[in-house]
Amino acid sequence: MEKLMQNIKKFRDGLKTNPNIEINEADWKDFLELSSSSMQWAIEDLATIGKITLESKDAAVIKFSSLSVKWKSKSQNYFLYGGFLFNGIFEALSNPSTFWKIDFSLAPDAVVPDDLKHFEKLNWFEKQAWGDDWRYGCFVRGAKKFPPQIAFFDRNWYTLLDMSFEEYGNAMIESCAVKGWQYFYINWNQEIPHKKIALEDMELAVRALPELFPEQDFTYHINKLNEVKGIK
Repeated sequence: MEKLMQNIKKFRDGLKTNPNIEINEADWKDFLELSSSSMQWAIEDLATIGKITLESKDAAVIKFSSLSVKWKSKSQNYFLYGGFLFNGIFEALSNPSTFWKIDFSLAPDAVVPDDLKHFEKLNWFEKQAWGDDWRYGCFVRGAKKFPPQIAFFDRNWYTLLDMSFEEYGNAMIESCAVKGWQYFYINWNQEIPHKKIALEDMELAVRALPELFPEQDFTYHINKLNEVKGIK
Protein backbone atom coordinates (compact mmCIF):
# COMPACT_ATOMS: atom_id res chain seq x y z
CA MET A 1 0.00 0.00 0.00
CA GLU A 2 2.86 2.38 0.78
CA LYS A 3 4.29 1.80 -2.71
CA LEU A 4 0.97 2.77 -4.28
CA MET A 5 0.86 5.91 -2.14
CA GLN A 6 4.32 6.84 -3.37
CA ASN A 7 3.28 6.28 -6.99
CA ILE A 8 0.23 8.51 -6.58
CA LYS A 9 2.27 11.26 -4.94
CA LYS A 10 4.82 11.08 -7.77
CA PHE A 11 2.02 11.28 -10.34
CA ARG A 12 0.43 14.29 -8.65
CA ASP A 13 3.80 16.05 -8.38
CA GLY A 14 4.36 15.40 -12.09
CA LEU A 15 1.01 16.95 -12.97
CA LYS A 16 2.04 20.21 -11.33
CA THR A 17 5.14 20.53 -13.49
CA ASN A 18 3.60 19.29 -16.76
CA PRO A 19 3.31 22.21 -19.25
CA ASN A 20 0.77 20.35 -21.41
CA ILE A 21 -2.05 20.22 -18.88
CA GLU A 22 -3.98 22.38 -16.46
CA ILE A 23 -4.63 21.45 -12.86
CA ASN A 24 -7.76 22.33 -10.93
CA GLU A 25 -6.19 23.41 -7.64
CA ALA A 26 -9.60 23.68 -5.95
CA ASP A 27 -10.00 19.92 -6.26
CA TRP A 28 -6.62 18.83 -5.00
CA LYS A 29 -6.90 16.81 -1.80
CA ASP A 30 -4.10 14.85 -0.23
CA PHE A 31 -3.98 11.62 1.75
CA LEU A 32 -5.61 11.75 5.16
CA GLU A 33 -3.25 12.26 8.06
CA LEU A 34 -4.19 9.69 10.67
CA SER A 35 -2.57 8.80 13.96
CA SER A 36 -1.69 5.22 14.76
CA SER A 37 -4.52 5.15 17.30
CA SER A 38 -7.02 6.36 14.66
CA MET A 39 -5.83 3.65 12.31
CA GLN A 40 -6.30 1.05 15.01
CA TRP A 41 -9.83 2.28 15.71
CA ALA A 42 -10.62 2.03 12.00
CA ILE A 43 -9.34 -1.55 11.91
CA GLU A 44 -11.45 -2.50 14.94
CA ASP A 45 -14.57 -0.71 13.66
CA LEU A 46 -14.30 -2.38 10.26
CA ALA A 47 -14.17 -5.75 11.98
CA THR A 48 -17.29 -4.88 13.99
CA ILE A 49 -19.35 -2.88 11.48
CA GLY A 50 -18.09 -4.07 8.11
CA LYS A 51 -17.34 -7.64 9.20
CA ILE A 52 -14.07 -7.44 7.30
CA THR A 53 -10.53 -7.96 8.58
CA LEU A 54 -8.06 -5.23 7.69
CA GLU A 55 -4.50 -6.19 8.56
CA SER A 56 -2.02 -3.57 9.74
CA LYS A 57 -0.01 -3.85 6.51
CA ASP A 58 -3.10 -2.74 4.55
CA ALA A 59 -4.41 -0.17 7.02
CA ALA A 60 -2.99 2.71 4.97
CA VAL A 61 -5.90 2.19 2.57
CA ILE A 62 -7.99 4.33 4.96
CA LYS A 63 -5.74 7.30 4.13
CA PHE A 64 -7.07 7.30 0.54
CA SER A 65 -10.43 8.67 1.72
CA SER A 66 -11.34 11.89 -0.19
CA LEU A 67 -8.06 11.85 -2.12
CA SER A 68 -8.59 13.71 -5.40
CA VAL A 69 -7.05 15.60 -8.30
CA LYS A 70 -8.27 16.99 -11.64
CA TRP A 71 -6.36 17.68 -14.85
CA LYS A 72 -7.29 18.63 -18.40
CA SER A 73 -5.40 19.08 -21.66
CA LYS A 74 -4.31 22.51 -22.87
CA SER A 75 -4.52 21.35 -26.48
CA GLN A 76 -6.99 23.19 -28.73
CA ASN A 77 -7.34 20.13 -30.98
CA TYR A 78 -9.37 18.04 -28.56
CA PHE A 79 -10.79 18.07 -25.06
CA LEU A 80 -9.35 15.42 -22.78
CA TYR A 81 -9.40 15.25 -19.04
CA GLY A 82 -8.51 12.96 -16.19
CA GLY A 83 -8.24 12.63 -12.45
CA PHE A 84 -9.80 10.71 -9.62
CA LEU A 85 -11.87 11.08 -6.49
CA PHE A 86 -11.73 8.45 -3.77
CA ASN A 87 -14.78 7.82 -1.61
CA GLY A 88 -14.49 7.41 2.13
CA ILE A 89 -12.73 4.06 2.19
CA PHE A 90 -14.19 3.12 5.56
CA GLU A 91 -17.69 3.70 4.15
CA ALA A 92 -16.85 1.81 0.96
CA LEU A 93 -15.75 -1.21 2.99
CA SER A 94 -18.58 -1.22 5.51
CA ASN A 95 -21.76 0.50 4.31
CA PRO A 96 -24.04 -0.39 1.37
CA SER A 97 -23.95 2.02 -1.59
CA THR A 98 -26.99 3.30 -3.48
CA PHE A 99 -25.14 5.20 -6.25
CA TRP A 100 -26.27 2.70 -8.91
CA LYS A 101 -30.00 3.10 -8.23
CA ILE A 102 -30.30 6.33 -10.20
CA ASP A 103 -29.47 4.41 -13.39
CA PHE A 104 -32.63 2.38 -12.87
CA SER A 105 -34.79 5.31 -11.71
CA LEU A 106 -34.89 3.94 -8.17
CA ALA A 107 -34.97 6.18 -5.11
CA PRO A 108 -32.15 5.54 -2.60
CA ASP A 109 -34.63 3.88 -0.21
CA ALA A 110 -36.60 2.02 -2.87
CA VAL A 111 -37.17 -1.72 -2.71
CA VAL A 112 -34.78 -3.40 -5.15
CA PRO A 113 -36.32 -5.79 -7.72
CA ASP A 114 -34.93 -9.32 -7.69
CA ASP A 115 -33.25 -8.91 -11.08
CA LEU A 116 -31.22 -5.94 -9.80
CA LYS A 117 -30.25 -7.28 -6.38
CA HIS A 118 -26.79 -8.25 -7.59
CA PHE A 119 -25.98 -4.53 -7.83
CA GLU A 120 -26.42 -4.25 -4.07
CA LYS A 121 -23.06 -5.90 -3.51
CA LEU A 122 -21.22 -2.96 -5.13
CA ASN A 123 -19.68 -0.26 -2.94
CA TRP A 124 -17.90 2.45 -4.94
CA PHE A 125 -14.47 3.65 -3.84
CA GLU A 126 -13.23 5.69 -6.85
CA LYS A 127 -14.68 7.72 -9.71
CA GLN A 128 -13.74 10.48 -12.15
CA ALA A 129 -13.24 13.83 -10.41
CA TRP A 130 -14.94 15.80 -13.20
CA GLY A 131 -18.58 15.71 -12.20
CA ASP A 132 -20.08 12.27 -12.56
CA ASP A 133 -19.57 10.13 -15.66
CA TRP A 134 -21.28 7.13 -14.03
CA ARG A 135 -18.09 5.10 -14.03
CA TYR A 136 -16.94 3.75 -10.69
CA GLY A 137 -14.30 1.51 -9.23
CA CYS A 138 -16.11 -0.68 -6.70
CA PHE A 139 -15.48 -3.13 -3.90
CA VAL A 140 -17.63 -6.26 -4.09
CA ARG A 141 -19.15 -6.70 -0.65
CA GLY A 142 -19.03 -10.04 1.09
CA ALA A 143 -15.31 -10.61 1.58
CA LYS A 144 -14.22 -11.40 5.12
CA LYS A 145 -10.74 -10.03 4.60
CA PHE A 146 -9.32 -7.03 2.77
CA PRO A 147 -9.00 -6.63 -0.16
CA PRO A 148 -12.42 -7.53 -1.56
CA GLN A 149 -12.81 -8.26 -5.26
CA ILE A 150 -12.80 -5.19 -7.51
CA ALA A 151 -15.50 -4.36 -10.07
CA PHE A 152 -15.83 -1.63 -12.69
CA PHE A 153 -19.28 -0.06 -13.00
CA ASP A 154 -20.36 1.96 -16.04
CA ARG A 155 -23.92 3.22 -15.79
CA ASN A 156 -26.28 0.23 -15.71
CA TRP A 157 -23.59 -2.43 -16.12
CA TYR A 158 -20.54 -3.73 -14.31
CA THR A 159 -17.79 -6.25 -14.78
CA LEU A 160 -15.41 -7.93 -12.35
CA LEU A 161 -11.73 -7.02 -12.65
CA ASP A 162 -8.84 -9.40 -12.18
CA MET A 163 -6.84 -7.01 -10.00
CA SER A 164 -6.42 -5.97 -6.38
CA PHE A 165 -6.98 -2.49 -4.95
CA GLU A 166 -3.27 -1.74 -5.30
CA GLU A 167 -3.20 -3.03 -8.87
CA TYR A 168 -6.25 -0.91 -9.68
CA GLY A 169 -4.50 2.18 -8.30
CA ASN A 170 -1.28 1.48 -10.17
CA ALA A 171 -3.16 0.86 -13.44
CA MET A 172 -4.93 4.18 -12.91
CA ILE A 173 -1.61 6.00 -12.52
CA GLU A 174 -0.05 4.21 -15.51
CA SER A 175 -3.05 5.50 -17.50
CA CYS A 176 -2.68 9.03 -16.04
CA ALA A 177 -6.22 8.54 -14.67
CA VAL A 178 -7.53 9.54 -18.10
CA LYS A 179 -11.27 9.43 -18.69
CA GLY A 180 -12.35 5.84 -19.30
CA TRP A 181 -8.96 4.31 -18.45
CA GLN A 182 -10.59 1.22 -16.91
CA TYR A 183 -11.59 -0.04 -20.35
CA PHE A 184 -7.92 -0.80 -21.05
CA TYR A 185 -8.05 -3.40 -18.26
CA ILE A 186 -11.40 -5.16 -18.62
CA ASN A 187 -12.09 -8.45 -20.38
CA TRP A 188 -13.41 -7.52 -23.84
CA ASN A 189 -14.58 -11.06 -24.58
CA GLN A 190 -17.98 -10.35 -23.10
CA GLU A 191 -21.07 -8.29 -23.88
CA ILE A 192 -20.21 -4.62 -23.29
CA PRO A 193 -23.23 -2.29 -23.47
CA HIS A 194 -21.27 0.96 -23.86
CA LYS A 195 -18.69 -0.37 -26.29
CA LYS A 196 -18.88 2.47 -28.84
CA ILE A 197 -18.29 5.20 -26.27
CA ALA A 198 -15.58 3.16 -24.57
CA LEU A 199 -13.69 2.71 -27.85
CA GLU A 200 -13.94 6.43 -28.58
CA ASP A 201 -12.43 7.18 -25.17
CA MET A 202 -9.66 4.64 -25.70
CA GLU A 203 -8.81 5.98 -29.16
CA LEU A 204 -8.61 9.57 -27.90
CA ALA A 205 -6.46 8.48 -24.97
CA VAL A 206 -4.01 6.58 -27.20
CA ARG A 207 -3.74 9.57 -29.53
CA ALA A 208 -3.38 12.24 -26.88
CA LEU A 209 -1.58 10.73 -23.88
CA PRO A 210 1.84 10.37 -25.60
CA GLU A 211 1.61 14.06 -26.52
CA LEU A 212 0.52 15.19 -23.06
CA PHE A 213 2.90 12.92 -21.12
CA PRO A 214 5.88 12.45 -23.50
CA GLU A 215 8.12 10.89 -20.85
CA GLN A 216 5.69 8.06 -20.16
CA ASP A 217 5.42 4.77 -22.04
CA PHE A 218 1.94 3.95 -23.35
CA THR A 219 2.85 0.83 -25.32
CA TYR A 220 0.45 -1.26 -23.25
CA HIS A 221 -2.46 1.04 -24.05
CA ILE A 222 -1.65 1.13 -27.77
CA ASN A 223 -1.40 -2.65 -27.94
CA LYS A 224 -4.57 -3.12 -25.91
CA LEU A 225 -6.56 -0.84 -28.21
CA ASN A 226 -5.30 -2.74 -31.28
CA GLU A 227 -6.22 -6.02 -29.58
CA VAL A 228 -9.71 -4.76 -28.76
CA LYS A 229 -10.26 -3.57 -32.32
CA GLY A 230 -9.37 -7.04 -33.52
CA ILE A 231 -12.05 -8.70 -31.39
CA LYS A 232 -15.10 -9.46 -33.52
